[in-house]
Amino acid sequence: MAAPPLPPALAGQIDVLMIDNFDSFTWNLYQQISLLGANVTVIRNDAIQPESFPRLKIQSLIISPGPGHPQTDSGISKAAIDYFKGKVPIFGVCMGLECLVDLHGGEIGYAGEIMHGKVSCIRHDNRGCFKGIPQGIKSIRYHSLSASHATLPSDLAITSVSDSGVIMGVRHRKYTLEAVQYHPESILSEGGDDLIRNFLSLRGGLWEENPHSDVLNNTLPPFPVEALAKEIALDASTASKAPTILEKIYAQRSKDVSLAQSTPGTTLADLETLYHLNVAPPLISFVHRIKQTDSNIPALFAEIKRASPSKGPISLSTSPASQALDYALSGAQTISVLTEPQWFKGSLQDMLHARLSVAHLANRPAILRKDFILSRYQVLEGRIWGADTVLLIVSMLSEAMLRDLYHYSLELGMEPLVEVNNEKEMQLALSLPAKVIGVNNRNLHDFKVDMGTTSRLSDMVKGKDVVLCALSGISSPEDIQRYSSDNVKAVLIGESLMRAEDPASFIRHLLSLPAHQNLPSPWEKARPLVKICGIRSKHEALAVAQAGADMLGLMFVPRSKSYIDLETAKDISAAIRTLRYSKPLRSLPPESDNSPWFSAHASRLSATSESRPLLVGVFQDAALSEILHAVSYAQLDLVQLHGSEPIDLAHHIPVPVIRVFHVGKGSGADGITRAGAHQFVLLDSVRDDGSKLSGGAGKIVDWEFAKSIVDAGEIVRSTHPYSSPTQSANGGETKEDNVTTVKSMPSKFPLPIILAGGLNPTNVAEAIKTVGPWAVDVSSGVETEDRKGKDLDKVLAFIQAAKRTTT
Repeated sequence: MAAPPLPPALAGQIDVLMIDNFDSFTWNLYQQISLLGANVTVIRNDAIQPESFPRLKIQSLIISPGPGHPQTDSGISKAAIDYFKGKVPIFGVCMGLECLVDLHGGEIGYAGEIMHGKVSCIRHDNRGCFKGIPQGIKSIRYHSLSASHATLPSDLAITSVSDSGVIMGVRHRKYTLEAVQYHPESILSEGGDDLIRNFLSLRGGLWEENPHSDVLNNTLPPFPVEALAKEIALDASTASKAPTILEKIYAQRSKDVSLAQSTPGTTLADLETLYHLNVAPPLISFVHRIKQTDSNIPALFAEIKRASPSKGPISLSTSPASQALDYALSGAQTISVLTEPQWFKGSLQDMLHARLSVAHLANRPAILRKDFILSRYQVLEGRIWGADTVLLIVSMLSEAMLRDLYHYSLELGMEPLVEVNNEKEMQLALSLPAKVIGVNNRNLHDFKVDMGTTSRLSDMVKGKDVVLCALSGISSPEDIQRYSSDNVKAVLIGESLMRAEDPASFIRHLLSLPAHQNLPSPWEKARPLVKICGIRSKHEALAVAQAGADMLGLMFVPRSKSYIDLETAKDISAAIRTLRYSKPLRSLPPESDNSPWFSAHASRLSATSESRPLLVGVFQDAALSEILHAVSYAQLDLVQLHGSEPIDLAHHIPVPVIRVFHVGKGSGADGITRAGAHQFVLLDSVRDDGSKLSGGAGKIVDWEFAKSIVDAGEIVRSTHPYSSPTQSANGGETKEDNVTTVKSMPSKFPLPIILAGGLNPTNVAEAIKTVGPWAVDVSSGVETEDRKGKDLDKVLAFIQAAKRTTT
């Protein structure tokens, strides 16, 4: 049967067709749209039959408000939506939203409140028709029915909610099909004109044809209510309380991300530029790092968390950098850093500081950004600020968003930690396929901890290439032992570690390890190394080497009396290398645990006697090109910078670097523990000629001051860690220049220094006993009387005195 002809008013091209559901508000909406410049044609919902739809030539469709229920009172409205979706933009108001939901299989029922002519504030997702509209706008409502959270079809996304949680807007995920429950045409509704103007700007039937709408923009966080699991809405016991914390956190993080993305310098384009410029710190493999543990001991994720919603303040004054270094040196495989600022009191700066504090460890822990990750922007942001991995919480992300963020993290080189809390979420995580899955023992909907959650889900990963982690509520060795028997390969510990007075001891207690012994570093157990500086000839070099020197200093400072040219240096190098090659090769020393930068380098060099003596080229404020040429031509093993060279110069030198610190009168040690550039530090006494340089004067370094530098160690946490030359004999407090210094106990990681300045065969043993250096350096103290060469008897005496002395 042929469709009846269209009325003349519908026969031509139509800009906006509005279907009137017999409601007076239709004409208010008509006026609003017309004033915005559109040409609107209105028909009643029984004016034509659906069979006539193919004859209509429309640019867009609007379904008006109306009384009653969409199943009984909407006429052709649902059929029109069904026919025109994917072809033209469609917008619904009040009854229009209910038609949209009902058409796609959702339920329309009692809203839980009767709202006729009442104002509510609404939150929205800042996409589609809501793009650019302020949050918290006032809206006028005339309805008692609404869409149900629990039955909302997966094809539809929630775009806005009232302050009481009632759905105020929905949108089709694929088609340009959007609707609101409230009345944007009312003078009491804020942002109504902007919302309709956004709709009128749409073209075609698909969101992909309208990139300006941001509906498919994966860099934006999902709307908080849209991100929450359906279980919240289905569970009446939690619906009224659980979402409150989560919605607040999500709403705030959404706002934070939106603000960051709109701030010059932190836009998505800015972050992408930083990433392509390699500003992001280098990555390590998260999976590989957490597998580096004894098979009987789970990997440790040690967390930095100042506060939490459930516990409130935990440790607000903690230094993330200091805490991270303690965790790393205590054996943590991963350091988890909370970066959410309002409820957890964290920040991206906390994560960066933690990352920087462990950057120079040979086998540093992986850095986990623990936050409510809702968008690609946050993943890239984490990468830029130093994360090796990010947390993705399954219960807070739609499946599409979870998969997108997971694969985007992989694109940036980061294998995410995927958090689950039940069997359904575990199945989804395994389907990604995630390689590291954390089971949160704390249900994020009610913040209750169930320590059996991990055990119940552990069977699901057996036989799979997955590292299973237990998260939350772990505070005793018994907890860890139980999880170890359930195939758990990693545990995250936060609150109990943050409250521990001694994190290192607490970690050993938790992992059931023997009490830590304050054993000396390998370099401390070895005899002090000896550097003889100012070698002038091949024969002198060989004689000093046979006497047992560990390092030979070749002077490339033109004004030095011991200066040699490159040809002489080349001859010395050839002779010394021939001597070294004649020594038998020793087995590799065992790999040691993480230790600080200078200790690690000193210990390694102390363990490689077959490579000695090493040739050290000494330079003072020379050009980099001159240094590099000498290293290459004379085949130098190390370079000593003995002037006022910038710290970063060491990064451009292809061999290890010794940096001098010119000390005197309790000063000259600023920055001496800065790691990552030069590998060794040397103390020499500043000259009295006003040059602020040292060396060549035979002036003795203040040994008490040097000892305080060694004892303060590599990890310095106080403002004035070193004693002045006028330190009282009994080790008490003294004051000099209004600075109070307090003698403290020696550090667990004493600073390995090379001690120079005024040493000779008669005082070197006392210097070693007093200061405890890693190595000693001498030049003028073993010279002949005419100062034209080395006195081999003095050299031998000096080396023997140094080697038989223990610190």
